[in-house]
This record gives sequence, structure tokens and C-alpha cells, in this order.
Amino acid sequence: MPVQPVINLMEYWIIILLMQYICSAHIRLSRKNILLCTGINLLGAGFSYLCPEYYNVIFHMVFSVALTVLLFSSAKVADLLRFFPAAAIYFTLTVASQCILDELVSNQINLTFQDCSMTLFFLITDVTLLVLLIITGCLFHKYHITLHYGIKEILGGIALLFFSFIDVGLVMLLNRSNLKPLPYYAFALLFIGAFVFSVGYYLYSIVEFHIRIYHQAVERNETEYLKLQLSSLQNIKENEEHVKRMRHDLSGHLALIHALCEEGNYEKVQRYTEQLSDCFVLPDNRILTGNNTADLVVSSRKKICDEYGISFSFEGALQQLQGMAAPDICGLFANAYDNAIEACIPLPDAYIHTKIHAVTHYTVIKISNPVSKKIPVRNNGIATTKRDTRFHGYGIDIMKRIADKYKGSLTLKCDEKEFIVKIVLLNPAITKKSGNIPDSLSE
Repeated sequence: MPVQPVINLMEYWIIILLMQYICSAHIRLSRKNILLCTGINLLGAGFSYLCPEYYNVIFHMVFSVALTVLLFSSAKVADLLRFFPAAAIYFTLTVASQCILDELVSNQINLTFQDCSMTLFFLITDVTLLVLLIITGCLFHKYHITLHYGIKEILGGIALLFFSFIDVGLVMLLNRSNLKPLPYYAFALLFIGAFVFSVGYYLYSIVEFHIRIYHQAVERNETEYLKLQLSSLQNIKENEEHVKRMRHDLSGHLALIHALCEEGNYEKVQRYTEQLSDCFVLPDNRILTGNNTADLVVSSRKKICDEYGISFSFEGALQQLQGMAAPDICGLFANAYDNAIEACIPLPDAYIHTKIHAVTHYTVIKISNPVSKKIPVRNNGIATTKRDTRFHGYGIDIMKRIADKYKGSLTLKCDEKEFIVKIVLLNPAITKKSGNIPDSLSE
């Protein structure tokens, strides 16, 4: 069996997974697409096997990755750019580290097959990288983690490659020098430490930035909940002041009505009481959902919709979510409505419809709004439309984690006319007893 096509396939998937999970590419890696990509790469690798020159292998790799992006990516140009930092990370971890090892260890071990020759280090590195990336992908999918990768990280990956090869050059100069053992090993340790630190810091900075911004988004949700509570207290205070004013005026109104009754002017009494009925109504634009926290969030977003002329409707009740933590309810509805409002602002005749369907064990929430064009949904998520993607796009991640916390799910659907967010939540009382979701949730 030819080995070179298999090795090419392994390296191809390392690049693709680096692009997808480290560089935040938008490639649709469904089972069908994975099989198609594998077939395309093996077919191309077969042709490159007939011409085993190294540059043909590189050309085949670039061609396969570019074809994959063009066929299965929803952000084609941006993902083509992500090939460069992914390739930089791969060559840094393999070629650069192999060069350092070659300089420091003279007895390089080779594995020789029928049609290729590669070092043991290369084989171990490729297999390890592939396994780690597959595990990373599974963890990202399970915990709904999406790294937001921008131009700064792309340039950082390319800079990492250049730095690593500068470090390789320093190691080569060191190996060809006539230094004494002590300074030689001191410089070797320094150069190797710099290489390991630069790679580790680059990968750490990507993950750490995502975690930090995510926690900031969570804190903003908690702050939003406190603001809603403060606004509710202010409304209660205003209503109390209004009641006090009504009580103060009530004695005067009753005296006037009593006088009119003594005069027998009942027609005027009727007109006067009709006028008073409008004055004694408390101003209240709240939507009652059956959950106090949801009342605050939904009513505040309805007020914003009224300001922008967006039609807002809410059908159903949320009594079953009484055991759900208030910040979680706030984070769930606030992020969903904020995204919907942002999409509706530039559209004429916009609307936001919410429908609640509750049964014994779970609650289904559907929030729909119109769109001007179909929004691509990748891995049950969408790319943020804001210019600064580094600080946005975490709302859906937060909603997914809240749904997972209550043994539920969040599903995004979009066509040419409408965007729908479907949230399924297991009753908090049931969640404490069982971790299983009823079969009907998957429908």
C-alpha cells in the first residue's frame, strides 16, 4: 500500500482542523463533507504519488485546502487567509522543531517505507497533533466553544513561524561554534526555551482571550439583570407615588360627586366618573410571562421594540421555569432579543414573535424575526455581524451553555425570510432528579 498518500491525508486534516478549531474557520465538517474531503485529498495524493517531487506535495496540499474552503466554507475569503496561520503553526511544531532536534541530536532516526522517508519525530508529531485536534474539536462541540480569530492572530501566527526559524538559525550557529560545554548547553537551553515559550504563549493567548471575553460577556448579563431589578424598583416607586397622589385627590373627587348627587345631576356624575376612570389607571406596559425575571427582560425589550417601531408579541407562559436562576433567565432572553432587535432595526415592518409551548417535563421557546437575506448557520452558530469580532459573538455561546446547564438545547434555523431561535429547557425541578432529556426534545 502506498504510504505517501496516507501521510498527505493526515497532514491535510491537521491543517484543516487547525484552521477550524484554532483559527476559527467556517468549514462545515459534517460526516458527508468529511468523506468527500477525504476522497478528494486521496485522489489528489494519488496523482502526486506519480510525481513524488516535494513541491508537488506542497502544491497538492494548498490545492486540497483551497478546494475544501471553496466548497464547504461559509466565509470563503476569510478562511483562505486562515490557511496561512494554520500552516505557520503546523510548520512551527513540525519542521522548525525537527530542525532543532536534528542540530542537537546527530543520530536522526528514519522510517523508510516503499514510497517515502520520514523521521520518527515527524510521525509522532503528526499523529499526536491529529489526535489532540480531534479531542479539541469534540470538547469545543460539547461545551459550545468558538474561538474568535481575527487579523491580529493571523499576523501573530505568521510572526511565530518567522521567529521559530530565526530560533532554528541560532541553534544551527550554536551547533557549528566551538563553545565550551557549559556555555553551549546554556545557549541551547535558552534557544529551546524561547521556542517552546513562543509556541505555548501563542496558543495560550488565543484560548485565554476567548475565556476572558466570555467571562466579560457573562458579567455583562449579570449587570443587565441588576439594571432590570433597579428599573423595576424605580417603576414600583413611581407607581407608589402615583397611588399617593390619587389618594390625595380622592377626597376632593368624592366631595364633588357627593355634591352633584345631592343636586340630582346624575348625568354629570356619570361623565365625571368616566373621566376619573382614566386618571386612576396605573401606567403599566409590562408583559406577564409567569416568571418575574422574564417579565423584566421581556418588558424591557418590548419597550425598545416600541421605540424602533418593531412589532412585538409574546404567547405562552413560563411558570415552569420558576426554579431557574434569575441571571440564567436574563442571559437567555436578553441575548436572544438583543440579536433579534439588532437584525430588525434596518428592516421595514419588522417583528419579533415569541411562542412558548410548555408541557409536564420541558418548555420550548421559539423566538423569530425577519431577515433581509439568509444567514449561514455553521455548527449551530452564526458569525457576528459586528466589525470587531474579537469582542462580540459570544451571546449565542452563553445561551447554549445555559441551555446545557438545564439539560436542554438551543437550535438556530434560518431561511431567506426568517431567523428562528429554538430553546428547549427541561423543567428545573425535573433536572435535579434526572439528567435525561425526554425523547420528544430531539424532534
